[in-house]
Amino acid sequence: MEKAICVALLIFSLFLLCAPAWSESAYDLKVKKLYAEPTATSNVVYEIPLEVKLLDISEDYDWYKVFLKFNIGPMSFNYTGWANIPIGNIIAEKEKAKLATSK
Repeated sequence: MEKAICVALLIFSLFLLCAPAWSESAYDLKVKKLYAEPTATSNVVYEIPLEVKLLDISEDYDWYKVFLKFNIGPMSFNYTGWANIPIGNIIAEKEKAKLATSK
């Protein structure tokens, strides 16, 4: 009986420790499908067999905090980390090129 109570308390405490990490997301956008074109009506190229969530974006829009979760049999794997996708730099370069061609 004491072991069951200890296990229950351990699981409950782990849940409390992990809950802030789940709720810290300002975006919490789930990515489940890849499309052929950048429209929702285009063909689905691939359905992603894992959970992908966008959690945060850096101020310069070049770093994205991402949560990944997938299962292999009875084992579950969770990863949270930052991915460098230099969209901020790309957008700035496109704007410069657009301004240069419009002059």
